[in-house]
Amino acid sequence: MSNFDPIQLYKEHFVNKQFERLNLFLPLNKLYNIKSVLYPGSFVHMTPSFVFPKTVYVDTDKRTPKFFADPRVVQFISAEKIYAQDPEVSFLFTDYRKRLELPIESFDLLISQYAGIISKYCKQFLKINGLLLANNSHADATMAFLDDDFELIATITHRNGKYKYSSENLDLFFVPKKQEHPKIEEFEMNQKAIGYKKTVGNYLFRRVK
Repeated sequence: MSNFDPIQLYKEHFVNKQFERLNLFLPLNKLYNIKSVLYPGSFVHMTPSFVFPKTVYVDTDKRTPKFFADPRVVQFISAEKIYAQDPEVSFLFTDYRKRLELPIESFDLLISQYAGIISKYCKQFLKINGLLLANNSHADATMAFLDDDFELIATITHRNGKYKYSSENLDLFFVPKKQEHPKIEEFEMNQKAIGYKKTVGNYLFRRVK
């Protein structure tokens, strides 16, 4: 008999560390009409499913197939969700840099959190005018900023467990402290951001083409 407990795994890595980031997703629900989400490099971070009705998770960790196949996960999401309909939760056990069997331009939101250059490999699945939520842990926010297919529309600050979205003074961000931006290929190779005069924890982009 297996002792595997998916809910405990989620709580261990996210709830106990106060890293669920529920308040990061809730404003998106209020500000934008988001119904479908693609989350590459998700591990077992199922929090987006509390807010958005349809989420496709993608990861290569060996624990994730068992996690998302366990019916207790959907039961837990159903108890926590803020929307009326039943949750749609899908999982792909694969590297997001490989070809994903997903419809092109079919998602409202693409989430990039601590998992590499997601914006490059998965933007094809994002609708035109769809949103990319990205941090700069692997320079993915920088990659999106330098990509003509994306437009920076908001910055997101985090303080005392609350996230604040702002569309003001966007021209102050991604301004290098010293050198000019390296070529986009260098960011992809190194996955390391340079120093900027002004930064925040997360950035929101819109796919414009």
